Amino acid sequence: MRPLGIPTVMDKVMQKGIAKILEAIYEPTFLDLSYGYRPGRDAHACIKEINHMIMGKKVNWVIEADIEGFFDHVSHAWMMRCLDERIADPNFKHLIQRLLKAGVMEEGKYWETQEGTPQGGVISPVLANIYLHYVLDLWFTREQKGQQGYTHI
Repeated sequence: MRPLGIPTVMDKVMQKGIAKILEAIYEPTFLDLSYGYRPGRDAHACIKEINHMIMGKKVNWVIEADIEGFFDHVSHAWMMRCLDERIADPNFKHLIQRLLKAGVMEEGKYWETQEGTPQGGVISPVLANIYLHYVLDLWFTREQKGQQGYTHI
């Protein structure tokens, strides 16, 4: 378990502003059937969509998965590569990189953050969506094209 980094009020305000900018940039590119931590989409809407797919198509398998420890282990290098896809401003990317590497204090000792998104940070959900869009959603979309039958993520 990693130490909990509790952001200051000023950090939360800054993270919220950055998160809003990232949402405006990336939200239009996310797949329609991606529901986690997205504005206007919740677990109930996701369940309704799954029910619609099951009732409307021949479904042989439904697999539920949880990426254990995901927020703790997001690669900073891969996160920055994902941001490079749509963000050109080096200052904005540098600010996000500083947030990722902010570190935490535990028992008076500073621990540098090597991986993961800011625990307790308001920016973490949107960063997670960006990361998963590139490393999971788009990968799956490319891979399923060569498969027989119907697959959906």
